[in-house]
Order: sequence, then C-alpha cells, then structure tokens
Amino acid sequence: MIVVTTPSGNIGHQVLDNLLTSNVQGIRVIARDPSELPHPVLERVEVVEGSHGDSDVVDTAFAGADAVFWLVPPDPRASSVEAAYVGFTRPASEAFKREGVKRVVGVSALGRGTPWAAHAGMITASLAVDDLIASTGVSYRALANPSFMDNLLRQVDAIKNDSTFRLPISGDLKQPSCAARDIAATAARLLLDD
Repeated sequence: MIVVTTPSGNIGHQVLDNLLTSNVQGIRVIARDPSELPHPVLERVEVVEGSHGDSDVVDTAFAGADAVFWLVPPDPRASSVEAAYVGFTRPASEAFKREGVKRVVGVSALGRGTPWAAHAGMITASLAVDDLIASTGVSYRALANPSFMDNLLRQVDAIKNDSTFRLPISGDLKQPSCAARDIAATAARLLLDD
C-alpha cells in the first residue's frame, strides 16, 4: 500500500497520476476534500478524508502502508513557520513508527550544510521536517529542491503588461529550478522502487 498526501496539489496530483499509470495496486490518498479528485481517480484509490496533520487521520491512512509520499501543505494561518512544518508533521512521524511504514519520500529544500540553514525561515523548517522524519528510523528520501520552475508562470502578466521580470536575486546570478512534474516523477519512482 502506498499513501499519497496532497493528492489534489500541484506535486501530489502528479505523483498520484504517475503511480496510477504504473498500475501499482494498493493506493490510498489523504484528502481534505475528496470531491476535488477526478471521478476516475476516486474509482482506483482508497480515500481517507481529513488533514494529514491530524493524528487520527494518519493512523487510519498509514495502517498497512509500506510507503508514503509526504508533502507539507502551505498554511498561512499557522502561528509560526515551525508550527506549519514541524508541528504539522509530528503526528505523521509518530504514526510512521506505530504503523510500521517502511519508506517515506518527502519534498524538501536545498540549504542543508550552508551557513544560512539555521536561519532561513521555510527552508529551516523544511530541513527540520527531514530531521524529524529521519529520526523515526523509517527509510526516508528527501527530494531537496531549488526553486519551482512552475512558479515562474506567475510572472506572465508582469512580462506581458510591464515588460518586467522580477526575482528576489540579482539578475547576474543563476537560479536553479525544477519542474513539479520532474519532482513528482522522481517521487513516484522512489515510492515504487523495491
């Protein structure tokens, strides 16, 4: 059994599509709103409704699971970045151990080992999530990503209307990026790899 979190999200839905295309048997998703999933998908997966930050939900979803795709969704209402990432992940990390999950593939960020790693907001929190999951003893693969290429699409209007392209770095610096579909393809491959 493979469990997919964020199955209607930008990366999560593509992980799910890749798994469905592979014809693997036994896919379960955690969805806050299952109606957001296409009907053909609902016919092929088991759905656990709720938040994957909720202990009861993850206990149910992870029962009998071999592998989990883990992605922390954005939460602008969280009291802190730490709460949004680590606090959200804590119930799942405890459930990984309780339910005997063997493998977790998560979406993370670049930055580990840099002088800024401990003071970089969401990056720091993302790295703390990696540490939390790894501390459970589960086999954990963190997909450490640079900027998401897909986010550049937000620039279309500024380019079209103002002839400007804005980034938070100097124009003479490189900005590595990765497409969500490539992240999803890698995650699915790692989830399927025995």
